[in-house]
Amino acid sequence: MKSVAIIMVSIFAVATIVLMLQSEKKSNYFINYEAVRKSELIGKGWVPSFIPESAHNINERHRVDVPSIFVDFYFKKNDVSKFEAACDKISEIKYKCINSGYPVIINITKGTHAIIRSIEN
Repeated sequence: MKSVAIIMVSIFAVATIVLMLQSEKKSNYFINYEAVRKSELIGKGWVPSFIPESAHNINERHRVDVPSIFVDFYFKKNDVSKFEAACDKISEIKYKCINSGYPVIINITKGTHAIIRSIEN
């Protein structure tokens, strides 16, 4: 009987830890820039302020416990100048920027698709 109680407590502890870790991860989808702007995630730093206003199909993931973001979206090709103005250009398809005090990398794929991710230390 005692071993059953120990097993039950152990299962409860593991389940609690898993739930806590999952609750620290957030994800959102926005149809366009206006929708993400209204969400206030830009002001909170979860979505960088330097994404172009032509951004659409925006997928955002972040962790609340650490400054870690991942944002991918599509944009008008001419709007790459927004990255050039706010970031250091590493190559034709890669930029290094600061978002809310933390470094992020932007990778441009297919000319109109961007992936912004935190640089892991």
